[in-house]
Amino acid sequence: MRKTCHMVEKALVDGMLKGEFKPGSPLLSERDLAARFDVSRATVREALQKLQNAGWISVQQRHVTMVKDFWSQGDLEILSSITRNSEPFPYELATHLLELRVQFAPDYARRAVENDAAGLAAVLRKAEKLRNCSSALVNFDWELHLAMAVMSGNRIYPLMLNSFASVYSKLRSALFSKDKHRLQLRDYYRELLAAANAGNALLAENITRAAMLMRLNDFKLYFGSLSPECPAPA
Repeated sequence: MRKTCHMVEKALVDGMLKGEFKPGSPLLSERDLAARFDVSRATVREALQKLQNAGWISVQQRHVTMVKDFWSQGDLEILSSITRNSEPFPYELATHLLELRVQFAPDYARRAVENDAAGLAAVLRKAEKLRNCSSALVNFDWELHLAMAVMSGNRIYPLMLNSFASVYSKLRSALFSKDKHRLQLRDYYRELLAAANAGNALLAENITRAAMLMRLNDFKLYFGSLSPECPAPA
């Protein structure tokens, strides 16, 4: 049942994202959904419960299931649900997430140098021994940003990053598969290490902002020209 339940959940999420099931409108009945996907009503009920828990739908009086205005009423559970059920990941949403990171990554980089420059430098020195492959860089880049978020002292930053973990894994895997982007990333690590060694928090902030903007622009330039959706992870 779990596999078919996920199939129903995935199809309904896709339908809501594409506007087939619009916010404020009733969803099909359990009976109609069971017939549509050729599954039992129990399977449909399980999928609907997952969607309700994530914030996509709500059950009204007389058991009518309504599609919520999930973009304005949803929370990080919506993002997590999209990540689980969308392959490839929506390009527009990926762009918005990278734009968000441009805003908060420079701040936690600055705070990390202010609070623990030596600790940040120790993490960055690991980059010198990294293999030049996408998977190694993906793992290290995640480790670095999470470490800076923790070192920042702002407890919300690690929570936010952990909420986006699987999303950024998809984006980085695709982007870092190219030599040009891997070289840019290593340059960023070297420059940030120099800033940490010097205890220069403002420089770390500026370096990180420039690096995040470069990644955002490269992402828009490359993936935006290919498809309205992001490619699968490399």
